[in-house]
Amino acid sequence: MKRLNGLAQAKAYFAAVRQAGTSELPAGMRNRVREAFGADLTAQEVAALIIEAVRRDGDEALFFLSAKLDSEPLGFLEIPRPRIDAAAESLSSETRTALETATRRVTEFQSAAMPSSWYDEERRYGEIVAPLARIGAYVPAGTAPLVSTVLMTVVPARVAGVEEVVLATPAPGDSLPHPAVLAAAAIAGVDRVFKIGGAQAVAALAYGTQTVPRVDLVCGPGNVFVTAAKKLVFGDVGVDGLYGPTETVVIADESADPEYAAADLLAQAEHDQMARPVLIATSARVADAIEAAMAARLRDLPRRDVVETALADNGIAVVVSNVEQAVEAANAFAPEHLCLAVKDAARYVDLVRAAGGLFLGECSAEVIGDYVAGPSHVMPTEGTARFASALSVRHFLRVMPRMDLDEEAFLDIAPAAAELARIEGLDAHAEAAQLRLRRMLGE
Repeated sequence: MKRLNGLAQAKAYFAAVRQAGTSELPAGMRNRVREAFGADLTAQEVAALIIEAVRRDGDEALFFLSAKLDSEPLGFLEIPRPRIDAAAESLSSETRTALETATRRVTEFQSAAMPSSWYDEERRYGEIVAPLARIGAYVPAGTAPLVSTVLMTVVPARVAGVEEVVLATPAPGDSLPHPAVLAAAAIAGVDRVFKIGGAQAVAALAYGTQTVPRVDLVCGPGNVFVTAAKKLVFGDVGVDGLYGPTETVVIADESADPEYAAADLLAQAEHDQMARPVLIATSARVADAIEAAMAARLRDLPRRDVVETALADNGIAVVVSNVEQAVEAANAFAPEHLCLAVKDAARYVDLVRAAGGLFLGECSAEVIGDYVAGPSHVMPTEGTARFASALSVRHFLRVMPRMDLDEEAFLDIAPAAAELARIEGLDAHAEAAQLRLRRMLGE
């Protein structure tokens, strides 16, 4: 891990990291793009070509792109419902219990976060809170069956009252997605599952094809092509956010258990080679102890190559003078996950201004948040925690202002409306108010 000393150096480095972003494709992806498209293209250029093809040719484009981009062509698009239900029925009791526990916790958390309609009888206005009609959740496949992402995207939508939830997750050829993913879809309440991935999945959900229904919002994480596609389709369809590589900041003081902090940072690095594990310690001694614990634990990890690359390329260890400075440095980074492994962690909550999720104390390990704590683990990355929030029930709702003025209320405020319209030179607007005023006043 790269070592930085002092708050000023940390803030300068984090600003440079955020400005650079992650738009550069890794060498392996660049080679695949060149082979598939015959040119060196950016992720956004690839996504634009794919979106155009899916909008124009629908299902035909999905089959064509799969053959072009994947190891083998797709045999079919939609998973038959009996296969989804069968996957749920085949679960071991331990796996079912884990999925049901996570589903229950997420349901409880999102239910508590659910906003409601309101109306002020005196002022004659309010808001109507209503769910979206249909949403599409995207769940990557990659190197692991992301059953938790199924729950973290679908359950909030179900709590919101969304009428239909469809899921897109890749699987090659005639194969099915991982049975645990299908089982999670059944338990979470997914209506339909399509085995498509990448930018083409986003395009299919955004615009619809002969088989895939058009949705009102696309949610869920994905690779750079998925993120680029979500950015391009936004406006034609809603999106929950634009997600980059996952990232965690662990703030540790002298009270922190080095083994716990090391385990959490290694867990972050395990995601993929672009993951960003960051340690901010209140002394060099704390940082040294945690890095030593990481080195000892690293030897036994099955995904050691991935972890080592993430640590070497993206890992940062910062040494500052106190917890207050550590939080200030973390605010400058605005991480997806912020873990406070410090004494009396709750006293620093009010100092945190930018984080996707806040994990206080060593029992609130990020791994618990990833799976069963309750909040969705789909959180803002790449510094977007400065303005964005974790995926929640609120993403799946529309809020419509309601106005229900009576004559008394109209007479009270209409003169102000007419005056403002006159200032703007919009005479027809002013007359729309004044006409009613004259009639109501008998003039």
